[in-house]
Amino acid sequence: MKSSFLWLIRVYTAILTVTVVFATTVFVWSSIRSYNAQVSQAETTTVTQLSNTATRNLQLAKQFAAQLVSDPNSTDNIEHYFSMSLMDYSDYTTDQSIESGKYFFWPSESRIFMIQHPEVKQLTLWMNNQKKVFVATQEKSGGQLVSAKSPLVQDELAVKWPLLNQYSLHTDGVIGLTFTRSELNKQLSQLTSLRPMQIFMRTDSNAPAFYFAGSDVSKAEQQRTKKAADNEQLSQLSGYQVTRKEIADYSIIMVTNRRRAQHLIFQRILPSMILGLVLLLALSGGLHLIFRRYQTQLGMIVETVNTFSKGDLDERIPLVTENNDLQVLTKGINSMLEEIHNHVYTIYQLQIANQTANIRALQAQINPHFLSNTLEYIRMAALDANQPELANVVYNFAALLRNNTDFSPRSTLKEELSFVEKYVFLYQVRFPDRLAYQIKIAPDVYTVSLPKFTLQPLVENYFVHGVDFSRVDNALSIKAWREGEQVYLLVKNNGNPLTAEQVLKVNQEMQNPNNAEKRTSIGLQNVYLRMKDYFGDSFKMAISSDGVSGVQLVLQFNGSGGTNKDVTGNDR
Repeated sequence: MKSSFLWLIRVYTAILTVTVVFATTVFVWSSIRSYNAQVSQAETTTVTQLSNTATRNLQLAKQFAAQLVSDPNSTDNIEHYFSMSLMDYSDYTTDQSIESGKYFFWPSESRIFMIQHPEVKQLTLWMNNQKKVFVATQEKSGGQLVSAKSPLVQDELAVKWPLLNQYSLHTDGVIGLTFTRSELNKQLSQLTSLRPMQIFMRTDSNAPAFYFAGSDVSKAEQQRTKKAADNEQLSQLSGYQVTRKEIADYSIIMVTNRRRAQHLIFQRILPSMILGLVLLLALSGGLHLIFRRYQTQLGMIVETVNTFSKGDLDERIPLVTENNDLQVLTKGINSMLEEIHNHVYTIYQLQIANQTANIRALQAQINPHFLSNTLEYIRMAALDANQPELANVVYNFAALLRNNTDFSPRSTLKEELSFVEKYVFLYQVRFPDRLAYQIKIAPDVYTVSLPKFTLQPLVENYFVHGVDFSRVDNALSIKAWREGEQVYLLVKNNGNPLTAEQVLKVNQEMQNPNNAEKRTSIGLQNVYLRMKDYFGDSFKMAISSDGVSGVQLVLQFNGSGGTNKDVTGNDR
């Protein structure tokens, strides 16, 4: 019973474990899905922002270029700025303004544009056939001529637009704008999903237009990745996931460090895992604390009952201090043990010579209603104590007692095997992992009539002589079927075998009603003689053994009746 109780706790613990693990798995799965959704959303947001920014910047460059080429005198004026000294160019601009009535001074135009557009970090102007390039910044908005071939700042948001002459349709030069990326960097830095990512925006010719690195990307990693991007070898980088998006004249390349991304996912799911572990430990610990008291008290009950069953009839269960259901159960069992003790003492005092008469006298003295009521009380108390297994044991035991106090001369084969099953079940409760049994009855022999208490001694004989509870593979099988008018019963076990000499001796003693003082199989002979008397010459009964493992007993007789009920089988 104690092992069964521990098994029940293990089952509850397993159910709690499976439930908590399942819930934790769902939370972890949801967290991973949420993270992947955030990454996808961050990528979409990044592409949208870069696309909008590139479109807006390109539109500004286009408008500024269109403004410069709207008047052909403006491009000529700028050509003179590149070829003259600043003083000569100033005189040239003054003379031209007197002639045309329009004043155009390129450094002033550059300064006005930079003031109007503070987001522009650098203005660059290339003119055809000019070796120098005009560069203006927010710090020096009037600009200056430099000899750099490509003065655009690398990895910044940069756009170019040609100065297309509206009359000659020739390109006079190229205007370039470099935009500050601080605001865009700030927006991207707020997206935590981009922490292990690097974002490149490249032109169709693979020229860098924009670069962003998340906070988890080291300087060495940035340099290595930039070098691979310049050589168009990003897809060859080991340990990185590369995603490419095409927008207008640019390619947006997102490079993710897989190991750091997995680390972020682990950081996200770690609280759920810790919470699940703490919840599992708390629930398991609480379950064991709740059942510990019941386990101790039930252990005392089982130990006392076992001691009582071994012959110590003075043994009683100590009363628990708590006034709970187990105390009521303990009082009920002690009362039953006291009653049994008194009647056993009475039997010994009477010293009746006939063993069968002794048992019947004891059964007659014990009030069946008292036993039934007491056992039913114990069963209900077990149910109230949330012990359905103990209640089931008490129910089967009570059914056996009711059957033993019923002195009807006959019963059906189905009823006999039903009580045999209860008898074997009580043994299995005591040894749950060491005994298995199987009872199968054909439906056409359910109602076959036979003397009462003829099958139970056959099973008892196995538990007395054949079973070995030090083994874990004890097995008992009972089958009943019909072949024509003949009914067959097969009782088979894998217990201690018999030699050929032992089989011969048992069969001879079983069928010989004489020499009662010498026979060793009283139960088997009792069954044989009663069945022989009831069924006549059609009855045959024989025991056999292969001498290696187990014993089988076959009963055959001419049975009458039968039903068409469904076939049922009870396996344990």
